[in-house]
Amino acid sequence: MACRTDTAPCSRSGGASPVSPSRRPRHPSEHKDAVAGGLSLYAEGKSLLHRAHPLTKGALTLSAIAIAFIAPSIGWVLGIGVILLVLVTAAGVLRRLLAVAAAILLPITLLLLAVQGFANANNRTVAFALGPIVYYREGLAIAALAALRIACLVCATFLFSFTTRPADISEALMQRGLSTRMGYVVQSALQIIPQTLDMAGRIQDAQRARGLETEGSLPRRARAYLPLMLPLVLSSLVATQERAMALEVRGFGLPVKRVARFEFADSPLQRVLRWVLIGAVPAAIAARLAGWR
Repeated sequence: MACRTDTAPCSRSGGASPVSPSRRPRHPSEHKDAVAGGLSLYAEGKSLLHRAHPLTKGALTLSAIAIAFIAPSIGWVLGIGVILLVLVTAAGVLRRLLAVAAAILLPITLLLLAVQGFANANNRTVAFALGPIVYYREGLAIAALAALRIACLVCATFLFSFTTRPADISEALMQRGLSTRMGYVVQSALQIIPQTLDMAGRIQDAQRARGLETEGSLPRRARAYLPLMLPLVLSSLVATQERAMALEVRGFGLPVKRVARFEFADSPLQRVLRWVLIGAVPAAIAARLAGWR
């Protein structure tokens, strides 16, 4: 008996072969990310951080950033950075983080070292001098502390982004009582940068195919800026309108009670850890006011 090509593969007996029992149902957020074209920074993995509750990872990220900026000395901030690097390594995203962080941190660090070392108002002690150019130790210490704080911010943010799907964040917040509208706003905000970069890349490729010069001298790049931005803005507006219409067709605005299709695995240990991380921030503020050095 001939097999139809528009159905499931046929077995030797002529019937449709059953679905393999090893195939698991897709996580709802996997479907959402697939619909979005994979436009997120999430990296697949099976580490402990990947499996942790999204709110636990969010509490870790926010507390690490807050304490890094509250901590008064380089030693404390460096300790937070080391902890974050250990977590990044355990999650298996160290190479990806280094590639992204280097492009962000290198110019910022060089700028801080130059500005603070030469022009800070508190500069007193000379570190070295090259003729009339004098570099000061106080500025070096201030620049190093600021650079380490920014490095902790970048590291914590990308650690969260690499180990957490955007759909999981909004879903976890909605399961905790956040409205569906606000949950959609959160997910859209997390995906707006990857989506914009992807759209800009496709528009730029299309403009190059039509003969537009996008590389070369600075004036030439400036001339190519408007032909890129105008379609990007218009495409974003059209995409927003289409997304809003699709949501309304699916009954997004209906005043009905929604049932979660997927419950995130949570444990008493994670709940305690979240409260500890949240409580660490006001404790650090109180310690700083009490004279933490």
